[in-house]
Amino acid sequence: MGNIMKQHSILFTLFIPFTVLFILAFAIFMSYFIITESDKAKTDSFITMQNNAITISDNLDAEVTKLDTVSQNIIYSSILKEEFSDYIEYQQSGRGTDAERLHNRETISDLLISMIGPNTPVNQVYLYSLQAGGIGAGLNNTDLQEAVSNKIWYDPVISSAGSKVIYCGEDPAISKYLSSDKNQRYLSLCRVFYSATNVPLGIIEVKKSFEAISNMIEGYQYSFSEKIYIFDSEGNMIYPADDLSEGKQYYEAVMSQNAEDIDGDHIIFYNDAYLLAQTSDYTGFSTVVAVDQNQLLAPIRSYLFTNLGLLFFIMLSIIVLSFFIARFISRPLNRIYLNLKNFDITQDDSTEFFQVDTHITELNALYDAFLKMQNKVKLSINRELTLQQREMQARMLALQAQMNPHFLYNSLSTIQAMADEGMDRQIMDMCQSMSRILRYISSDKEQLVTVDQEIKYTIDFLNCMKARFDDDLIYNIVIPEELRNVRIPKLCLQLIVENSIKFMTKEKSPPWKINIKGSYNEQYWEIRVQDNGPGFQEDELRMLQEKIEQINQTGVLPNLELNGMGLMNIYIRLKLLYGGEHIFRLENADGPGGAIVTIGGWKENE
Repeated sequence: MGNIMKQHSILFTLFIPFTVLFILAFAIFMSYFIITESDKAKTDSFITMQNNAITISDNLDAEVTKLDTVSQNIIYSSILKEEFSDYIEYQQSGRGTDAERLHNRETISDLLISMIGPNTPVNQVYLYSLQAGGIGAGLNNTDLQEAVSNKIWYDPVISSAGSKVIYCGEDPAISKYLSSDKNQRYLSLCRVFYSATNVPLGIIEVKKSFEAISNMIEGYQYSFSEKIYIFDSEGNMIYPADDLSEGKQYYEAVMSQNAEDIDGDHIIFYNDAYLLAQTSDYTGFSTVVAVDQNQLLAPIRSYLFTNLGLLFFIMLSIIVLSFFIARFISRPLNRIYLNLKNFDITQDDSTEFFQVDTHITELNALYDAFLKMQNKVKLSINRELTLQQREMQARMLALQAQMNPHFLYNSLSTIQAMADEGMDRQIMDMCQSMSRILRYISSDKEQLVTVDQEIKYTIDFLNCMKARFDDDLIYNIVIPEELRNVRIPKLCLQLIVENSIKFMTKEKSPPWKINIKGSYNEQYWEIRVQDNGPGFQEDELRMLQEKIEQINQTGVLPNLELNGMGLMNIYIRLKLLYGGEHIFRLENADGPGGAIVTIGGWKENE
């Protein structure tokens, strides 16, 4: 009675481990899933930030490009150079009538306005004389009286020797025409204006209101309440207009992390905010995106809490589900127990088995029945192994049969080419060699032959090829004596040599060389076939390796067609013969050209 109490029903025995296992597995999975998804959400957020920074930087580059295009049009205008030279001469010498000066002034203004164009990509163009004064076109068409040397950007522009200099500042003279805000800021692009003889005449300043850029930045849809700051190449903040010390701190923090270059992939954490910067190679402007940590992690926290609640709910569901699964499984086991209790498969006293008490009534009875069936299972396994061996032999024969039409197809193609060249004697010799080779490959008595036999018929094949290519084909065979009696799948070497000749003669000029070298040691043997052809293409090697990996993973052998079947045929037969413990390498020789195919096996698998 005490022994009965120690045993448990199958329902109870299944329910407890199922529940624990399911809850543990699901808890591990959900923990991994939540951590992974949280990292992914964070990464996606950073990608969004980076894309915004890149987009803003690209749009800013586009605006500067418009300024640069107008300035380029101006500096390459020969007419404008002539007219502005006259303008400077009028200013310096005082020569010319008022009508001439007026005409000169209007001509320059008209040229500048025409270069701005009807779409007005810029708001204002100033053409300054290096001595004094200048001409404005656009919103402000008045003459300039201020000396250009007083401008803040004068020294950098002069030292740039014609390269662009970008500056952001105010211009009250044109703000009254564009906006009620007299403090409206403008993006200016300046460069030296040269004469036809490369003598500096003045400075071009092309301006555009920064309002359009500000509207573009403020019009973006920001997911995490990002803050955008834009700095020029000197580190001066040009957006937003307010001098925020916070933005300057962010910029210095990013620069201190990478003083040489600001990279859009570089994200740092500073002062409870994530910072990301993008610097334009074209303008030198840096766009800094700052996101508060709490704003960035808010959706992630919500996601975590949602999944934790879901996890708790699913764990409760698992307990209920485990009970029903255990009850579902126990019912057929109870029926099996009742069927096996009085079922005697065989009476075999040749083997003595030990009784095992599983402490489960049903499993004890099942175990007794399984012990009696053990010998039957052994016999079934032996039969299964025999069937598998016969199946492997049948597959080897099928693969070998595939090679008969393959060789005949290639040989007939060679004979046709020789006939076109009038090589009658060589065709006779080749037909004799083909006869011996066909007898060899058509024999189904054995799928395995010695290396010595394979080398003999490979030489016959090479002689067939020499009948066509004469001294343009050179081969060398070195096989150690201890390797000659090793048994290999029939036609392995012949197919490799045939493949080498096919690609050498098609893609390389003679001479064509083939070296066959064998090696044999205590651990393994291998045969290496090397040619001096173009070698394997990278995509060919990748494709062959993918096919090999697919065979190894799935165990399914592909259908091989007549064209391109050689190397895969060899690999499949080696795999069937050695059960995967074989050597098969495809590689290119060091230096220019040359393919190497190596086959072999481990000594214990001979």
